[in-house]
Amino acid sequence: MFTSTDSTFTYQIEPLHSIANYNIWHIKIRYILINLGLFKYIKSMAPPLADSKSNESAIKIWNKKDHKVLSTISLCIDNSALVYIADAKISKEAWNTLKRMYEATGTISIIATC
Repeated sequence: MFTSTDSTFTYQIEPLHSIANYNIWHIKIRYILINLGLFKYIKSMAPPLADSKSNESAIKIWNKKDHKVLSTISLCIDNSALVYIADAKISKEAWNTLKRMYEATGTISIIATC
């Protein structure tokens, strides 16, 4: 069980183990990231590079927050799943890898929801 505390909330989430708990894990981690104001980082890429100083600052901020999302995801999954995202450079890459591996589709999704 992963427990994390920010200034207002304490989060407890069972680590992602397999396809069997992916749907519930996915919902819980999504709401944790929404509550932390970080969900947008798994949906987007870094801002495009430009020569301006303000854009450089925005990219540094984006990278810092994206790494926070990546570490949050990494700490909320079982070691058996961690090996698949260990080389992810951004949170979106890790999120999509886990989705591709564990999200039930087709006939499997019907069986998994029963």
